Formats: sequence, C-alpha cells, structure tokens
Amino acid sequence: MYARKQFDLSFRDLWAGLSFCLRPSWKRARLVTELGQLWSDHDDAAAALSVRSAFDAWLTVLALPRGSEVIASGINIPDMARILEHHGLKIVPVDLDLQTLELHPDELREAITPKTRLVLVAHLFGARMNLDPIFEITEQHPNILVAEDCAQTFTGLDEYRGDDRSNLSLFSFGAIKTATALGGAMCRIRDRAQREALRAKLAHYPAQTTRHFAKRVLKYTFLKMLSQRHVYSAFFSACQWFGVDFDQLTVSVVRGFKGENLIPLLRHQPTMAQLTLLRRRLRQYRRTHLDRRCQAGNHLNQNLPPSLRSAGFRNPHHTWWLFPVCVENQNALVEQLRAAGFDATASSTQLCALTGEHGPAPECASFMDGTVYLPIHANMSHPTLDRMAEITRNHGITHEPASVEETELTPVPLGK
Repeated sequence: MYARKQFDLSFRDLWAGLSFCLRPSWKRARLVTELGQLWSDHDDAAAALSVRSAFDAWLTVLALPRGSEVIASGINIPDMARILEHHGLKIVPVDLDLQTLELHPDELREAITPKTRLVLVAHLFGARMNLDPIFEITEQHPNILVAEDCAQTFTGLDEYRGDDRSNLSLFSFGAIKTATALGGAMCRIRDRAQREALRAKLAHYPAQTTRHFAKRVLKYTFLKMLSQRHVYSAFFSACQWFGVDFDQLTVSVVRGFKGENLIPLLRHQPTMAQLTLLRRRLRQYRRTHLDRRCQAGNHLNQNLPPSLRSAGFRNPHHTWWLFPVCVENQNALVEQLRAAGFDATASSTQLCALTGEHGPAPECASFMDGTVYLPIHANMSHPTLDRMAEITRNHGITHEPASVEETELTPVPLGK
C-alpha cells in the first residue's frame, strides 16, 4: 500500500539529527544568525519553533485592539483560529477560487470594514497564490497588514521565500512538510521595529530540551521505516484486525501540538539540535525529490476530468504537497482506493473551513465537506498513477468546485 504521505528527509538526515543531540557546544546566537543569513539577504529573518509560534509572537508584538477583524483564507488549520481568538481578534473567512486557490478579490474588498487590521493569506496544498490583487486592495488601506502563511509552499532557498510586500511571511519545516527538519520555522518580518521586538520575544521563551528532540528523531525514524510499502500494508491490516481507527491514530502521531493548552506549548524556543538540523536541511536541500513529486502530480492532474482535478489545478505554481479532490461519497472512494493499495484519506489532515461570526466561507466549506486526499509520491510510476486516476474517474462523481471547460493544462514548471 502506498502511504498517504512520505517524509521528505533521508535516514542520513535522521542520523545527523540524533548526532546533533550529542553536541552541547553549539552557540545559539551563531546558529540563529546563520539561519537568518541563509534565509534572507535583507536581515529581516527569524527562526522559531513553528509557524504558529512566530505568528503568536508577532500578534503579541502588534497588540491589535481586541475586537479587531482579521480577514483570512477560508481554508486553514484550526490552531491559527485559536491563536487569533486568544488575542481577542475576530476571524472573517473569505472564499477561494478553488481552481487557483486564490482569494476572490471582490469578496476581499467587501469584507473590509473599519475594524479590519490584518489579511491572513494561506498558500494551500503546495500551490502559491498570486498576491498582486490583494496588495492592490490593501494599498488603499494603510492600516491593514498582510501576513502570508507559506507553510505548504517551500521549494528551495533559490526560489520563493515570501513576497517583499508582505508584513510577515511564514515557512514551516514540520514533520510532514517539504524539506522537513522535524520542526522549526523561518519567517521574514519587514518592519524593523516589529522584527526586533519579535526576535526579543522569541529569545525570551524557554528552550525545548535536547531529550525531547532526540525522542522526536527516534519516533520519526520508526515512522519512516513504517512508511515503506510492505511494512505500511502490514501495519494497516493490523489496525483493521484489532479495531484501531487508523485515521485517528495517524493524525495523533504526526500532530505537532497536542492538548488544549496550545499557547503555552507554542511559546518555546527550538533546541540547539533542532536548529542545527534545520540549518543542515536548508544548506543541503535539492529539488530532485520535489521535482519528481511535481511530475507525479502533473501526470495525475492531466488524467482526471476537470470536475475531479485537485484544488488549485489551474495554479501555475503547484507542487502537489497535497492532492485533494472533492467527491459526493468520500468513504466510498477511500475504500475503493485502499482496496487497490492507495491509502487515500478523508480526514487525516488538520485543514478545515474556518468559521467566522457568520459561519464559514460557503465554497470552502462545501469543498472541505467532500474532500479526499490522494497519495502522491515522488517514486510513483505513470502506470501506478494511471491506475489511481482510473479508480477516481470511475468513482461516480463529484461535487464540482465550478463548471469549467476541458482544456489542455500546462504542467507545473520544475525547479531551476
């Protein structure tokens, strides 16, 4: 069985991470400086435990008036909503064009009120949003800041690292992300005063222990071994035999922050070993694996009808970090794909349709209600992808994001 997700690091990286736990002589200030220089030439970068940690710290620095409104992409992770609510901010979700995964400019314009202070843009599923229409609108409102969550968008140091017009750009290197370092995040903060205050805030947090990180490395070494096809198949069968909820177990194992006390968990610094592994991953990352995943995603996308193509199938910057399709009967398609050896899932993700005072954004909510995530791997052959496409096409169909014409698609360009 093909696992729903592969970890984008090698056993050699895992061994290096474990060895870093045995080197207590690293200097934190030096590591943080080197990471900042790797990430940006403008001295505007900072390293953090996670995207959520950096976002929470930034909101603390901003100290926006309670009751201020934050316009957000209609699909995001619940923790971002919890952070906004912790700071007394109101969420105003805005719908996405599900063919491109970009905000509807007209809806963004209509959502702005005198209380709007921030637009939170999420680049989703591996696609990258064109931010020009957003800045054309926000430039007319100087008091509105723009933050972009690029957690699912990293493609290498020589490519996109945030829009220079954004006030905050956030990138994640969590366990299931591209170029994972099993945790850690990099961000860019354009305003100097905010940047210095955020760096000071992050530096004041207590550091996670080396022991905590060592246990994490060992856990993901085991999970990477478990993700090998034959081992994964046996584990899936064992869960069925013993009546274990496989989806719930998977989400629980890879979830970064567990429990209800989210904010205290976020307010930590990464351990030195974590920072050192992140530096290694950034220095050594090559796009070979990512390009193969792009090729697989392009191929599967071309072999599905428009109504069953992945969200964002018309986005020219898509790396297929996830491949979500929307169908009428999620469970039926999941069962059909699993019977054929593909571990598709309808629930194993933390993404959801954000809910505001007037409910969720309608198109986003409708799409998420029918979403099934197809497994896309860099090492999948074209015949394997064709088999998965055939099962999906024959499923019985769908709930379309919108009516579209059948046109030839341009494959997503590969790396430099």
